[in-house]
Amino acid sequence: MSLRVRHILVFILSAMPICTTFAQKDFISSLKMNLGNYNPLYIEAKIESPSVSEHLYPKVLISEESYTLTPNAISYYDAISSLPTDTKTAMLKAHSEIAFAAEKSGQTYYPDELLWLPFAISAFDKDFEQDGNCGFWGLQYLYAIKYGVEISECTDGRHDIMQSTKAAIRQLEYFHEKFEKWDIALAAYLFGPSNLKLMQVQGKQTSEIYTSLDPYGKNIFDIWCAVISWAENYRNSKIEINEIEQQYDTIRISDRIHIEQISKVMGISLNELKSLNATFSCEVIDGRRTPVTYRLPAGRKNDFATLHDSIVKYNDTIYFPPPKAPAEPKNYVVEGNGDKIIYKIQQGDYLGKIAQKFGVKVSDIQAWNGLSGTNITAGKTLVIWTGKKSASSNQTAQQKTSTSTTQKPATQSSSNTSSTATFNAKDYTLVETYTVKSGDNPYNIAKRYSWATADEILKWNNISDPSKLQIGQKLKIYKKK
Repeated sequence: MSLRVRHILVFILSAMPICTTFAQKDFISSLKMNLGNYNPLYIEAKIESPSVSEHLYPKVLISEESYTLTPNAISYYDAISSLPTDTKTAMLKAHSEIAFAAEKSGQTYYPDELLWLPFAISAFDKDFEQDGNCGFWGLQYLYAIKYGVEISECTDGRHDIMQSTKAAIRQLEYFHEKFEKWDIALAAYLFGPSNLKLMQVQGKQTSEIYTSLDPYGKNIFDIWCAVISWAENYRNSKIEINEIEQQYDTIRISDRIHIEQISKVMGISLNELKSLNATFSCEVIDGRRTPVTYRLPAGRKNDFATLHDSIVKYNDTIYFPPPKAPAEPKNYVVEGNGDKIIYKIQQGDYLGKIAQKFGVKVSDIQAWNGLSGTNITAGKTLVIWTGKKSASSNQTAQQKTSTSTTQKPATQSSSNTSSTATFNAKDYTLVETYTVKSGDNPYNIAKRYSWATADEILKWNNISDPSKLQIGQKLKIYKKK
């Protein structure tokens, strides 16, 4: 490995600031949530006496390479050590399933410490996605395809621990052979080897290479070292591994269904559906063009056939809102009785196009606006006179202008007996108030909260028509006590 590459990495690691309280809390919160939702698919691990007196190891070994924990890494170690016992136990069990997947992949030449990396990259979130890095291992698309991970429009094998572990280990081993150090191999894996080479050629500062993976990308190597140091305490734990027998029914879906529709109508938990279909990258199953194969718990295939119509119709306007007509561009204003138009020039406009739009001559537009040529600039305005209009035409134009410039969305009704009849706030804890943003709908808001569904959020906020959500509207998010 060249001295220049070594200097690049030294700068990367030395430039990483001690993590902010927010970044650390965000990581720990994600880790607790993901391990709390952890549902093993391939093995069940039983751990004997998981509680030990934990000790900080200030230096860790990855293969034969020694790395000293930075103050930042030590702060993460302290945070991990403070996790509840059940979260730590789940972490050990999840690691056992990673080790099982690695063994089944046929890979033999890799350090055991590598198997703790998914906790640092994604906080063990199979749905993790950031800057093209996806799944437990934050695997990039090209690396996944290179090692045979199945990826299509509806499925993504990077979300499956078996497929992603095999590909990630092979790619990391490749980078280690190339750069000879695990810290550099990880940088190349996360951000691409071309970035490292570019820094070599251009001699630019490289502190941004780790900070580009928000919210805690700058800390990934430190977190990895912290996890390895913590795990050293459990190296001699007795763990019994039992392989799970795969039992499920297979169905073919030829229409469009959201998995929450299946969950609600059939009474199957979302966690179970997602666990059985771990490679699905989206929650909408669209088999209208090509039928999609999907898994259900054993014995539920006939139930699906019986309930099919009810599943498709359940809250269909919430999960698949009808498309809205595009708003009329507000690029001109009609003044007076319809004779005078103030037109704002758009990108790509030219005088002939504008003249045709309003039924006037180019020479007239030039005369009205004192133009000697045909050059016009986007963002500027033109005065256009269209001549007298009939009373009915004038009235229509005024109504259209009024609608496009002054009409406001209807106010949300304050009463909704049907949606609030079964909701009693005393049985719930108010978690937070969410502010609706542009592009939001009940479904993508619900994705932020693992315990909530779209129709529950609507019910909590007394909303009967999901299409009337307004940007800036406040939504109360509850959780069952």
